[in-house]
Amino acid sequence: MAVEKLIMMNIVGKNHYVEKVIKDILLFENVQIADAYNEIENFRFSMDVTDNNLDEILGFAEVQSGLKNASNEDFVSKSNLLQEVFGDHYTVDKKILEGEIDLKSTIRSVNKIYDEIHTKYKILKMFNDDINQIQKSIKVYNFLSSANIEMDKINNMENFHYTIGTLSKENVERLKNNYSNITAIVVHVGAYDENEVYVVISPYDLETETNRILKSLNFNKLEGVKSEYTKKPSQIVTWLQKKKNHFQEKVELLEKEIDIIKERYKEESNYDYNVLHLYEKIHEVMKDIAFSKEHFYFSGWIPVRLKKEILAILSKYEDMIIMFNDNHQNPNVRIPTKLKNNWLFKPFETFIKMYGVPLYEEVDPTPFLSISYLFLFGFMFGDLGQGFVLFLLGNLARFKGFQLGSIISRLGISSMFFGLLYGSFFGFETIIKTWWLKPFSNVNTILIAAIVIGVTLILIGYIYGIVNQYKSKDYYNSVLSRNGVTGLVLYFCIILVVLALFTGNRLISIPILSSIILAAIVILLFKEPIIAKLSKANHNSSHKLDSSFFVESFFEVFEILMSIVSNTLSFIRIGAFALNHVGLFIAFESLAHMVNSGIGSTIVYILGNIFIIGLEGLIVGIQVLRLEYYELFSKYFQGGGIEFKPAKL
Repeated sequence: MAVEKLIMMNIVGKNHYVEKVIKDILLFENVQIADAYNEIENFRFSMDVTDNNLDEILGFAEVQSGLKNASNEDFVSKSNLLQEVFGDHYTVDKKILEGEIDLKSTIRSVNKIYDEIHTKYKILKMFNDDINQIQKSIKVYNFLSSANIEMDKINNMENFHYTIGTLSKENVERLKNNYSNITAIVVHVGAYDENEVYVVISPYDLETETNRILKSLNFNKLEGVKSEYTKKPSQIVTWLQKKKNHFQEKVELLEKEIDIIKERYKEESNYDYNVLHLYEKIHEVMKDIAFSKEHFYFSGWIPVRLKKEILAILSKYEDMIIMFNDNHQNPNVRIPTKLKNNWLFKPFETFIKMYGVPLYEEVDPTPFLSISYLFLFGFMFGDLGQGFVLFLLGNLARFKGFQLGSIISRLGISSMFFGLLYGSFFGFETIIKTWWLKPFSNVNTILIAAIVIGVTLILIGYIYGIVNQYKSKDYYNSVLSRNGVTGLVLYFCIILVVLALFTGNRLISIPILSSIILAAIVILLFKEPIIAKLSKANHNSSHKLDSSFFVESFFEVFEILMSIVSNTLSFIRIGAFALNHVGLFIAFESLAHMVNSGIGSTIVYILGNIFIIGLEGLIVGIQVLRLEYYELFSKYFQGGGIEFKPAKL
């Protein structure tokens, strides 16, 4: 439940086995590739100078980026050939790729399979194209079949031209309203796809004007009219149908032959696809590797706990140098972030990444978000029955591959727990025993509990923020800033003052608290000059204590005080939604009583629960996420990190 520790791994080896090394790294699936050429150029690719590695060190002088040495071998096009023939059913299988691989044999196999099947595919495509054209002609001549006249007489008219096409119903009305302006004879012959089909006959002299009018009506010409079809439309349709059936028989035979070939090469093609996919990935990785005449230089981030494993995998290569460099102290190096959480918290990493990736130096916010999110959702949506439905729906969604399914199932468990505390089962509060209280009967208690929960979470947020700033070596801000120790003390003292005023419980006297609050405000007002004075890095910087400084600082402190109030009061919504959850069911219960029918009332109860689970559950989920993002993350979550993305197949 933390940000996993990473370390930079640098490798130097012989060029002749670079592809095998990359293959092992891809199958290892725990190394994020870094640009080795950039590491060398910035003097971060360090090596010990010994007699055994002089050649490797001298290679730095002639090193080139892998982009310049990228192979022109088009593995993508070869794998596309296989997918064109066999479809997209391939899956990458690591077991297939663990042994020795003969790339040349694989390419020969792909070419052989493609050549054997490609000719049949070309003929099949030709037949299918012909069938499509015939189908278009059948459709057109079916519309003309009512005309008992041979088509060669219509096609060879000396003074008239005809066309057939469709108009939408709206444009048909426009056509009817403008018949007097139409320079053609328009005959309705049928309907097609919710449109009306018309034959338009116009004089050749007026063809341009007719086309202009038809264009304004969005007239869509139907394809399929052929001058070589000279018989009556009904005879043409019969002849075309026979021709289509003949072609379809040919297609069926070809498809059977192709299926036989596919079955014969099924396993071989799957192996070929995996090999091609592997080499496609290998050559992508090679773009980030640096090369000299004899050596390659590789850089990548790897979890510290896996050092021994990667060393064991790569130990089989002769004359290879593997170094692990700790770049954590270099401010110019951005270390990727790999979150490591247990099964309970891991699904909530989705919410973290929606907001941003934590910096490598930050404390992993996932456990705190997970616990607080589950607690707040359950508090606001406590019901044993409805929670059980959420649990079932979440598990169903998880099995269907829906990313949020695991979160929903956990929220269901939290809702069930608070449902037991509230004694609520599908909205009814008389079926099960109440373990704590009934929200609607204890409004003040619920609202006070909401504020207490909010204050507790905000205080924890402050502590997280202080730890994060300290880990980032931002020592001055960890003490003096609004989200540091000063901000925490100010917030805590204000809470104690409010507690004393409303309850009379004075843990610390008001004058002492007032003095501490005043001191904290003064520190926040003069934070920048104080930091500038203390910091050696900013020793020469000047902060003029002029009117603009005081105005800016005053409004900044005023905003801090206002945010303290608003952030705390925002948590009242926790209690409000807990009450709203009960009140919404009471509304449906009243409707059920108004129906006053056994079946009717049951339907109202069912629909009410569906509405509450669906709509209110969504709203509560969004509201909790808002509290996490705006009221808590602002205290401690910086973001701006780079997600750890290991190279894999």
